[in-house]
Amino acid sequence: MVVRVPGGGYGDHLRPHPTPTPVRVTVLAFALLSLLFALATAHRSLATTGSLGAVAFFAVMATACGLVAISLAARRRWAPYPAYALAGLLAAASLGLLGAITIVGLGLLAWVVLALNTRSARDWFGRPGRLR
Repeated sequence: MVVRVPGGGYGDHLRPHPTPTPVRVTVLAFALLSLLFALATAHRSLATTGSLGAVAFFAVMATACGLVAISLAARRRWAPYPAYALAGLLAAASLGLLGAITIVGLGLLAWVVLALNTRSARDWFGRPGRLR
């Protein structure tokens, strides 16, 4: 479904349906995670006692979170699946720490599963003609 632009002059032009709020929040969460992992990569690479494995891990996670955020924002039909996988990986990795980070990891997984399975998000990722 397309929405008519309100107002004068160009009111007859059509624009795509806006991004649902749960998808916007999910994109923002993965973009923030990408930024945090990029900062951790820079910190570990500049630290004198940092290991190369930590730098590689943080760089891979920053790239993965960035790609998930970009694919969700670009409305790719397959975008929810990498988001589920990455959120599950982060939740599983946080389980061994048993603390606030575990709550954040499990919360991210719960949010991604619930947000990307709302009717508006499923319709938005589906065919453009199916929006309601």
